[in-house]
Amino acid sequence: MDKVKIALIGTGNRGTSIYLPIISKLKADLQLVAVCDPQEEAVKAQGEKYEAPAYTNTAKMLETARPDICAIVITPSNNHIVGLLCSEHGVSYCTETPIDTDLGWADRMIESASQHGIKLEVNENYYRVPSERIKREMIRSGVFGRVNVAYNEFRGHGYHGVGLIRSYVGFDNEPVRVFGFRKGYKVQEHVWRNGQPAHNTEDWQHGVIEFADGATGVFNFSSLSYGSPLRGFNGTKFYAECGMCFRDQAVILNDSADGQRPITITRKTNSVGGFETLAALIADTSPQVIWENPLQNYPLSDGEIPVASELMSIANAVRNHTEPEYGAYNGRKDREIDVAMSRSWSNDGQPVTFPFEYEKR
Repeated sequence: MDKVKIALIGTGNRGTSIYLPIISKLKADLQLVAVCDPQEEAVKAQGEKYEAPAYTNTAKMLETARPDICAIVITPSNNHIVGLLCSEHGVSYCTETPIDTDLGWADRMIESASQHGIKLEVNENYYRVPSERIKREMIRSGVFGRVNVAYNEFRGHGYHGVGLIRSYVGFDNEPVRVFGFRKGYKVQEHVWRNGQPAHNTEDWQHGVIEFADGATGVFNFSSLSYGSPLRGFNGTKFYAECGMCFRDQAVILNDSADGQRPITITRKTNSVGGFETLAALIADTSPQVIWENPLQNYPLSDGEIPVASELMSIANAVRNHTEPEYGAYNGRKDREIDVAMSRSWSNDGQPVTFPFEYEKR
């Protein structure tokens, strides 16, 4: 299979401003064969722009266009409706986060994908940011030793923040127990985002996650995170056996173990048709740790690389008969921990242990 035939389902803002432009750049790997959305005027406009057939009915699109994969970029609570339809038509797909808002429907999606022999990817993009990729490569290479405590300071809400914490302590590290706490505060009235009403309150969400190997995750999120000038800084950090990382600054012990040695990350770039794109990130550890951008031959910005990686994850899974990089399990686990935190803070901080009961679908 040379090019993988892809259909975009959902021509809202994210589908049209992010997914379609990136799909059009991945032209050596992906062939856009359809766009689909119930809003006829919007989907027709995108079909004309990208020279692809436009559909308002998903089942008809799947039967007529016959894509190899679909990118589902719709309201997350409806992911299961379209996802199950793709499965029943034997079409692999990826969903925008979360896999679904409802854990019962998420399980049905995973079960259906297995039953029909298709691939299912969840487009978690925070851990796919290049600066996070090199951190994870250093962790996997043993540079920091075991990660003991990982923090997320409102860099991504809910499942996004949880996913970043899990990328540090290990995706195979099962959660054991979660404590949640939530509280509101008054703040100076200010413009949160242009065109939005002024805000004078803030909602804080906190969670502590205990993992099977003893590691701890600390989750913090502010309702003012996305756009407020009061909360312009965010980031992650982790503390490990042999060093630590604060945002993108990492240190380990020096050779004599009596001081710190900063780790310097160097960028290597390529010129693709006059566009400078990231080729690799190189950490000056001993030995060096390198993350190579597998999409370095495409004219992609750093911000486009995560979504392009998501699309190529499901494309390569279908083309090579392998599993997607992140996969349904990790997407579901992020949401499960997110649900556990909200259950705990709704119950005055009482711990939620795993597994817990939820409505089956």
